[in-house]
Order: sequence, then structure tokens, then C-alpha cells
Amino acid sequence: MTDANKPLDPKHEKSLKTRGQGSGKDYEPFIKVHELSSSGESVRIRSASVGRIHHLLSGIELLAFLVFDQFEQTTDIREQYPLRIDDTLDICARLGIRHPQMHGGLTVVSTDLLVDFSSGHRLAIAVKSSSELSKLRVMEKLQIEKTYWETRDVEWKIFTEREVTDGMRENLMWIQPYLSPDMAAHQEVDYSDVQDLFHRLQSHPRTKITRLCAKLDDQYNVDRGFHLSIFRYAVAHRFIKAPLNNAFHSWKFGDLTLREPEFATEVNNAS
Repeated sequence: MTDANKPLDPKHEKSLKTRGQGSGKDYEPFIKVHELSSSGESVRIRSASVGRIHHLLSGIELLAFLVFDQFEQTTDIREQYPLRIDDTLDICARLGIRHPQMHGGLTVVSTDLLVDFSSGHRLAIAVKSSSELSKLRVMEKLQIEKTYWETRDVEWKIFTEREVTDGMRENLMWIQPYLSPDMAAHQEVDYSDVQDLFHRLQSHPRTKITRLCAKLDDQYNVDRGFHLSIFRYAVAHRFIKAPLNNAFHSWKFGDLTLREPEFATEVNNAS
């Protein structure tokens, strides 16, 4: 039996009825974290750019997501984006590749991240460990994706752990907890709170931010970590722009930019 005559996996057929459609806050990923047989490094995280909970299936996928979520030109990120089965079947037939399947049923090919930018540009991203790229079957599946997006004039890239420097990885993991859905205690931070913090930091331009926040805790007689917590939240939610390519413990006030109120309000409303 040819791939074209095989049935679609029932679970995938059911998911396609409600998932992988729409955009922004209305988008629902084709695959969700709780549906995996082993959670591993999978995580649910709230985006600063979109303002909804995203389902990411690996540590590398989380890093890729955080990179684009922090990019101020990003307007939407859709994860686990399903590709049209008729089109992937046609691509496989033309390339002479066996279509992905399981237990005799066809499975939907999905793209890890589909990112939209304010310029109108769109980028489809396949996230893979660099060690996986030497495997023939992995490369065949990537070729299906690449061809699919090329026919739609959408740029397609492979993202591996090598795309992120050690300093950027440290920074992204430092702010990541403040995008967690469980960080309810920090959801009342607003632009005025960030402004107050920024003005306090401004008075000590030569002191490293992490050290300065500890001094401000003592000066204002608040719980230890209070100012640093607001600062991490502000960076995570894009209130404050910081040089993510440089390790956070080296940042000083001159490295920071307080975003305009209009932009900050938009981000706060999204989150």
C-alpha cells in the first residue's frame, strides 16, 4: 500500500480539527507537553511577545523560543505547527521519501516554531540537536519541512544548541522562571514599578546590577532579592532591554534601556 492510501493516525486526525489554527493568543499547538510519554525537558512557558502559554518539547526548543521571544520585532510565535498532510504526502512522493507514520497510520509533520515579525517577514524553524543531523531519517524529515516552506516562500532554518553562546544561554535561563505560568506572585508588577526600579539603578551607574539590587534591598529595608526579582521580571517581559549576549552579572546601568511606555504597556497587556 502506498503512503497516499494509508489512513491518518486517529489521534492526529482528531487534533487537526481544533489545533494548529489561528494566531496570537488564539493559537493552540498541535502537540502539548502533557501528551508526551516522557516529559523530559519539556516545559510550559508564557511568552512576553504573544501573552499565552506555549508548549515546548525540549531544552533546545526552549532556548530557541526564548531567543525569539526576546527579539522586540517578534509579533507571534506558533509552536508545534502542523503541515498540511496532502502537501507533505506529495512532497514525499516527489522526493522518494517515506512519509512519517506510526502503527500503519500516517502522522502529521510539524514545524517546531513559526515566527512572525513586525516587518511582515515569517521564519519557520526546525529545532534539532547538532548530533541528530548526521542521521539519515532525521535529514529526510527535515527535507520535507524545508520543501514545504520553500513552496510557500517562507524562510526555513535549522536551530541547534550551537546558535546560542554560553553567555546568552545563562541569561535566558536566568529570566526564564519569570515567564513561568506559576509565577503568579509577580504578575502585579507594572510599568510604574519598573520605572521606580530603573530610576533607583540610575543613581549608581558604575555598580553592577546584581550587586546594586542587593544594596537597594538594604537601603529600602525590603526582603532580600526584592529589587533583583523586579529586574529579572522586567527583562523577561521586555520592559527593560538588556545586552543578552553578555552575562547578566556583568551588566551595569549604562547597558540597559527602559522601553517606551507604549511598548511596555503593550507587553504588559499581552502577558
